Amino acid sequence: MLMLAFIPLSSCKKYLEKEPKIQTDIQTADQLEALINNAAGTSSLSSNNFPCDGNNSTAAFSTDDTEITTDLYKNNLAALTPDVLYYYIFDVNQIVGATADAFWNGEYKKIFTVNVILENVDKVTGDQAQKNRIKADAYFIRAYCYWNLVNYYCQPYATGNMQSIGLPLKKTSSYTESLKRATLQETYDFILADISQAQNLVASTDVQASLRWRISKRAIDAFLSRYYLFIGDYDKSLQNANSALTSAVAKLVDYNSMQTGIPESYVNPATTLNYSILNNRNLVQILNWDEFFYMRVTYNSRQWFIPSNKLLSLYDTTNDLRYKLFMIPNGGRRFGIVTPATFRYTVFYDGSYLPTGPTVAEVLLNKAEVSARKGDVATAMAAVNLLRAKRLKTYVALTATDKADALTKVLQERRRELPFSFRWWDIRRFSVNDDASDDVVVTRNFFKMGVGTVDVNTIQTYTLPVKSNRYMVPINGVEINASQGQIEQNTY
Repeated sequence: MLMLAFIPLSSCKKYLEKEPKIQTDIQTADQLEALINNAAGTSSLSSNNFPCDGNNSTAAFSTDDTEITTDLYKNNLAALTPDVLYYYIFDVNQIVGATADAFWNGEYKKIFTVNVILENVDKVTGDQAQKNRIKADAYFIRAYCYWNLVNYYCQPYATGNMQSIGLPLKKTSSYTESLKRATLQETYDFILADISQAQNLVASTDVQASLRWRISKRAIDAFLSRYYLFIGDYDKSLQNANSALTSAVAKLVDYNSMQTGIPESYVNPATTLNYSILNNRNLVQILNWDEFFYMRVTYNSRQWFIPSNKLLSLYDTTNDLRYKLFMIPNGGRRFGIVTPATFRYTVFYDGSYLPTGPTVAEVLLNKAEVSARKGDVATAMAAVNLLRAKRLKTYVALTATDKADALTKVLQERRRELPFSFRWWDIRRFSVNDDASDDVVVTRNFFKMGVGTVDVNTIQTYTLPVKSNRYMVPINGVEINASQGQIEQNTY
């Protein structure tokens, strides 16, 4: 439940008894800073930690980057359970009826913690510089959480959608605060206001190499290059991308220098899966990944991103190191799948996490895309080729003949670099911009599904059309019920 998910208590009564004690236990700025720095000392990245999104089944299973063939499912009935398949077929009712939504709960847990920090930071002991640093991080975290939520549970940002329903805007830690959904305009205004607060308070100009979950001016610039790209303000996106790329700390990693990871061997039949070193990265190493302006990852509890044939076809399979390092042939063996041989996409921590925080790679792609959309073909190709120089075994520059060709090639490169984690966001925003050439229709041919059942004798076509209302992820029914009617469900 939204109210109770903030703190793992078993009842509202216990929450009401404990909430005042939480507030009175906070005495120093160091205690508040420790909440933000929990990322460094955690034994696991979970939705309780600021750098990690909760389990995100939409990113993992709802886009055209994913393909679950009927052959794969029919031969491996236990490998993919209905709770995953409902996201694959764009279901509504069964997602509403699930016992919980880890992604929604995880983001609102972070928002609750941030609100506790902001309510107490001016009351505790500590110097003003430390308090300002804490406030800057807190405002940015809250903005980032709401940005995440609005890009899953609400309509895409577009002039005609701004009076549609947005999010419940929890601005305090009070359990009595309204859960009524604000408008989409009010939601985006609140996000930008929090970003502005962070900009005014942040002291660090550049990324802190060993504290990439803490905010800096360059990290905010990197995020804003994304924010303005998504709302269609290309001039501001480009301005912030250029500012972010002045960082002397966040830098591209040359995949030619990537070390190999620990291979896994299987028998009957014999095969060996070869991974990159990133697949074995421990949590501290993930936090300090050189490409991050700001550390954030999306989590897939299944540890299995299943690339579609269309996604795989975009790669130069002999020369693109993203394919050779992260697209693991026969990777389904990790889950006991022999037939059919199935690819697995894995970056961090045995396939659990993909980077979603702003990286140098993403910012270069943001710059390339806005330049292409503005008709600056030379700048677009220069930006995308800076990335390709670090991603190919033998560097081959992209060239473009005109604006349309440049945009097509930049968006293909974006998909090669940022599969799964960014694709849902991109499909949504493509549908409402002024260029129909990038629109995406997602189509599946899969078995007919019922309540907890899969009819393996009947194949059905499932389609996610352009501008579908199903671009809004259904809000879990437990949240609706707990709000006593305050939270309005999306309309489908």
